[in-house]
Amino acid sequence: MTPAKGFAEMKDSGIEWIGEIPAHWSITRMKSILENITVKNHPDAEVLSLYRDYGVLPKNSRDDNHNVTSEDTTQYKYVEVGNLVINKMKAWQGSLAVSGYEGIVSPAYYVCKFRSEEVDKDYIHFLLRCSAYAQEFERLSTGMRIGQWDLGISDFMRVPVLLPPLSEQSAIASYLDTQCAKIDEIIAQAKASIENYKQWKASIIYEAVTKGLDPNVEMKDSGIEWIGEVPKNWAVCKTLYALSMPISDGPHITPEFFDHGIPFISAEAVSCGNGRIDFSHKRGYISEEFYQECCKKYIPQIDDIFMIKSGATTGRVAMVDTNERFTIWSPLAVFRANRDRIVPQYLFYFLQSDAYQKQVEFGWTYGTQQNIGMRTLETLKICLPPLSTQVQIVSYLENDCAIIDQVIAKKQSLIDDLESYKKSLIYEVVTGKRRVKGTSEVMIAVLSPEILRYRKALIMLRVLDLLGSDARGRIQLQKCMFAAECLLNMPFQTQFIRYEHGPYDPDLLNIEEIVNKRGWYTVLKGSPVTYQKGKEFEEGLREYMATFSNIDVNLRKIVRFLKPMKTSQAERIATLLAAWNDFIIDGVANPTDKEIIDEVVTHWTPNKANPQYSTWQDTLCKMRKHRFVPKGSGVHTLQKEA
Repeated sequence: MTPAKGFAEMKDSGIEWIGEIPAHWSITRMKSILENITVKNHPDAEVLSLYRDYGVLPKNSRDDNHNVTSEDTTQYKYVEVGNLVINKMKAWQGSLAVSGYEGIVSPAYYVCKFRSEEVDKDYIHFLLRCSAYAQEFERLSTGMRIGQWDLGISDFMRVPVLLPPLSEQSAIASYLDTQCAKIDEIIAQAKASIENYKQWKASIIYEAVTKGLDPNVEMKDSGIEWIGEVPKNWAVCKTLYALSMPISDGPHITPEFFDHGIPFISAEAVSCGNGRIDFSHKRGYISEEFYQECCKKYIPQIDDIFMIKSGATTGRVAMVDTNERFTIWSPLAVFRANRDRIVPQYLFYFLQSDAYQKQVEFGWTYGTQQNIGMRTLETLKICLPPLSTQVQIVSYLENDCAIIDQVIAKKQSLIDDLESYKKSLIYEVVTGKRRVKGTSEVMIAVLSPEILRYRKALIMLRVLDLLGSDARGRIQLQKCMFAAECLLNMPFQTQFIRYEHGPYDPDLLNIEEIVNKRGWYTVLKGSPVTYQKGKEFEEGLREYMATFSNIDVNLRKIVRFLKPMKTSQAERIATLLAAWNDFIIDGVANPTDKEIIDEVVTHWTPNKANPQYSTWQDTLCKMRKHRFVPKGSGVHTLQKEA
């Protein structure tokens, strides 16, 4: 038997969906470690919500929970810190967690307390939320409502539980806490970047559909506060005026679904599709008979626009781009452009602009969830330029939005990869497929040497771009790359060597080769080496912005500082920066000027003793003035071998 990543002995768990586990682990049933409890009549306690991604949190701590709390909370279940809370309808999605809060939850939830102190609650938290258990909870859940199946408490209590020794449970929980936090941080940064790009895209759309493309055009007051001024030759009209038919929707009854048939879509297919319909999120397939009944009311056509008119994603839009047969449910409102008055694509952009979305928001009504009526939508105002202007605006937006969408897609791809890795990591650790040894493994996996070198190549591309035609060979490039890695806390962990011209990266030529092969820059041999933009430069730059937009402002400051300097001056700055950074790595938080200079003059290379002491000190003063101050990031420089 082949050991599983560190465990010498494995055994068959006897559970098909678990497989082999470490030989020294035991198996029990949920009922032996948990007790279902029902404690009510705590109406003054804080209302808690259970999130698939975040666990148990106070309901008022987030603004994305639109479930309405009952006016009478006496029947809500009381939760103590350390209790397990389970959403019986969504346990199969990972909606269960050990609570870190005291409060009350919906009566529809299960609340369980732990029977034994020999169980690490945090370990159980990770175990029950892993992918294998989610699949088992789905298998055990029953019911007719799609995505809302009911997991019975008796079935839940019979589920097997893997129990390593208590010390090992704690080690696993601690390891996963650390590793998941690292992954979550990267994901959070990527999500924040996506939101920034979405806001940028929204601002581009808003300006184009309300102000046009000519900055010198004469303007007039639109009469609508959230639109402001519009070009003088534009009209402002009700939405219905621009449509070829009144706004419609789909049937208001729930159809019977089949394994095959005609796709039936609702809000999910619109909210997940980035402006297009995502048929992978269809509700299901309907029969030919039901489809024909739906067609009596509405038949989808290319360039029709759907808007979600109820639920948390009210206002999201998507455009039909297929001739394949399908139909829609009642949460979707249909806009069909009158082509004599409006270009469908222009209508699509206007409907998703803040100019229209603000009106939608003001038109919401609330019951159990937000909603807007079709007749209300018809009365909302749109800006109507001449048709020729609409065509120009559409062309402009399609180009700019496509670039932004590409960047967002790459960011989302990174998020998806990390989420997938996180799930597999949790599964492997809590089921004994991977032994916990340390806390560095995941970052090595997420940011492998290949990924790191590729990202360093993206930084090189941007540095060369910022240097422009003034780039003076590899020495200048080396100094900029070192300063970027040192001052921006880049994760590359490059081993710089104490070279006579300052800190030197022996791997620079390999990074340069990546840039060359990608077609971002062509390396032209000569003295000095020069760099010429390649055919794929723009694509590379977009990828750089998708990856490093958060540090670009500071990278520009670094290059702008070093760019005009003579080579000897740039060398002095990079050398002092490296020596200073080494002191901080060694635990000397605030080395004196004399200590830094003596380190360079005495322990770097012999030629560094040539400039006078005052020259070195003046350089340090200049570095502090321009905030060229290290923080001890990266790897200690190595003495050059003789």
